[in-house]
Amino acid sequence: MALRIYDYSDSARQEILALWARALPIDVPNENIFESRVLLDENFDPATFLLVRNGNALVGFVVGYVAGRMPMGDADPDGTASWITVLAIDPDVNIPAVTAALLDELEERFRKRGKTTCSIANYPPAYFTPGIDKLLSAPLVQQLQARGYVPFHEALSMDAPIVLFHAGDAVRIKEMELVRDGIEVRAYRRSDLVNFLKFLDRSMPTDWVRVERRNLRKMTEGAFHPEQITVVSKGDDIIGYCQFEGSHFGPFGVAEAYQGRGIGTVLLARTLERMRNAGYHDAWVMWTDDVAAKVYGKFGFLQTRRFTLLKKKLA
Repeated sequence: MALRIYDYSDSARQEILALWARALPIDVPNENIFESRVLLDENFDPATFLLVRNGNALVGFVVGYVAGRMPMGDADPDGTASWITVLAIDPDVNIPAVTAALLDELEERFRKRGKTTCSIANYPPAYFTPGIDKLLSAPLVQQLQARGYVPFHEALSMDAPIVLFHAGDAVRIKEMELVRDGIEVRAYRRSDLVNFLKFLDRSMPTDWVRVERRNLRKMTEGAFHPEQITVVSKGDDIIGYCQFEGSHFGPFGVAEAYQGRGIGTVLLARTLERMRNAGYHDAWVMWTDDVAAKVYGKFGFLQTRRFTLLKKKLA
């Protein structure tokens, strides 16, 4: 093969989406999602979205990011991180050769920008999957490991039917115990705003804060609603929260000092009730771990997919 590498060009958009559909059919975006989550990402750079052609045919592409216009906060505290969110190779070509050509070039471009690590595929603002699907993309995981990418975490996607969801007596009893301790699980109120932001800044990852600020801005425009956020309060303090967007459940977190008291179980149950009451028949979470999965499992969530997150030292 006579492979040549090119920077992203919008003239190749339809070719890219067509190849994405062949290579990664479960995760292919429509054009609107492609624009909003790739091209309009504040850190998008055509020089880290690489295309590889064999003659005139597009046979692969890789989407990479480094922090630029948007700082990554606790995901990149020293500014040396880089990420790959999508690696798609035509299934009818020499996949290892095309993969090597793309990654050799992209990793070198990352190094020239002073990046010392590259992670797959957990770029916080705009990942399509949390990592590489262990079942559907097992050969790719092996290729990446052969190149020095080391697994460092596993993530699960989970789904549950909620049309008949009922929290049950155990949740009600636990909620009463929490109330006796001055802890309330309730819908977000607009007057919670400043205390809610304090909680997020103090207790949650930088990207979760960014997501919630975006939704709170949408709330001022009528495009997001207080009922979509469930909070946990103790006095004037917010100590936990969960939200939903459509049938997507989460983020979902409780301040570290209050974990292990059953708060998360009640928070999860009451959020699922609000989702059911809003007319949703199903709930899904893209990214959780095996510990939280035990809580989700109590309410009918089953593992849908399992992903491997990988990281490579570039320096």
